[in-house]
Amino acid sequence: MLVALALSLSVAGARTASAQTEPAKLDTLGTPFTFPAFLDVILANHPVATQARLVADQARSDLRTAWGAFDPTITASWDQKTFGGTQYYNYFDAELKIPLPIGADVTVAFDRTMGRYFNPDRRTASNGTVDVGISIPLGQRILTDERRNALQQARAARDAGEADRTGIVNKLLFSAAKDYGVWYESWRRRVIAQGGEALAEFRLQAVRRRVSNGESAPIDTIEALLELQRRQVTRFETEASFYVASLDVTSYLWDDAGRPVPLPGDATPVLVGLESVGIDSTRLEALLDLATRRNPDLLKVQARIKQAEAQRLFNTQALLPLAEAKLAGLGSSDREQSFFDGERLDDNYKAGLSIKSPLLFLKETGRFASSGQRLEFQRVERDRLRREVEFDARAAIFDLFNLERLRQRQVANVRNASLLRDAEQVRYENGESTLLILNLRERLVLDEAVKLAAVEAKVAGARAALAVATGDRTLLLKPN
Repeated sequence: MLVALALSLSVAGARTASAQTEPAKLDTLGTPFTFPAFLDVILANHPVATQARLVADQARSDLRTAWGAFDPTITASWDQKTFGGTQYYNYFDAELKIPLPIGADVTVAFDRTMGRYFNPDRRTASNGTVDVGISIPLGQRILTDERRNALQQARAARDAGEADRTGIVNKLLFSAAKDYGVWYESWRRRVIAQGGEALAEFRLQAVRRRVSNGESAPIDTIEALLELQRRQVTRFETEASFYVASLDVTSYLWDDAGRPVPLPGDATPVLVGLESVGIDSTRLEALLDLATRRNPDLLKVQARIKQAEAQRLFNTQALLPLAEAKLAGLGSSDREQSFFDGERLDDNYKAGLSIKSPLLFLKETGRFASSGQRLEFQRVERDRLRREVEFDARAAIFDLFNLERLRQRQVANVRNASLLRDAEQVRYENGESTLLILNLRERLVLDEAVKLAAVEAKVAGARAALAVATGDRTLLLKPN
């Protein structure tokens, strides 16, 4: 629309000349570099996006490490003594231990003792003894234990890592979106400035011809020349701003090998993917709900709450005595009778019970109180952060709504300013106006066009702010 406006300015300016002379060609060509394509390049190759993925991968690796506490283990040992040609003893022991998620351990063991001198309690059948047993916690560790607590902590850390990855990427995209908007605005300003300068130069030549034909006063030449010089200064300023904005956009571009790449010289920003779409009232509550469920900072504090809850449950268990019962059935490896035969197990088993408890529980009660305070701290932090997230989301939604309202009004302003300029052009050609007033009308058109470009550019930042508040980066491209 603005390109068409610039071209309309040139067509209108042509009426001031008796000869048909074309104005200078505007810099409106180039290869479009859309906002969605810009985001795709950042997500695929930017170092910060890569680091964010590594943060999440590390958290998943830590979870796999925590699962390692439930990894079945097998141990074996062999020990013998021979002296003076006599075999004193020959011990062979092997055990498979299978940790269960409920805190118990299942064991399958094989023992064989041979020799003349050995501890009587280690005697086995000639072919060895097999035992299958289970150890069950009765006090501490009945609801949770070190390994289950570590697993819960690692799961929460994984969730925090995913939220951290989302937060890092969203903040990167927020910065990139704002810089893309600045790049678009600076490019539009330059195009508008080039169009204004081309029209001023065209009008200067037309005024000179009118002066030479006696149709205008010589002072009009000075007025036209001053206007051209004013617009040249504006173009110089916009070119400098566009150069700096292009450098800022270039800083986000990397290839898949991790090397920075330059922005193509003919790349131009476009509004594709950045069209302003208003947020109606029916979407307000849904977006607010999304913000409280998906905001990365809020997800991280919720993960810390899960960690604090797991630690508090673990410290609660420490207020109980440490008790563990063990029971294992024994059998010879060469017996034909079923291992789990009840009559046989009545005479062949191992059993044990161990109890340990502090008297005052000073350390345990201190840890319990401390974990409760940490949990309460995280809950208060969650409530505080949830309120901030809601406010940020409301501000971003209102910003988008207001930008759409401003854009519609600014489009009308550009249209009305163009109508005034065209009417003034007719009056000038009829000798009812002056070149100064015509230039003022034309400046108004250019100024309103620049304001429209600024409003359009702010849409990128507003969408990015909403994406950061809600944790949903798709809102960068699909706010509805």
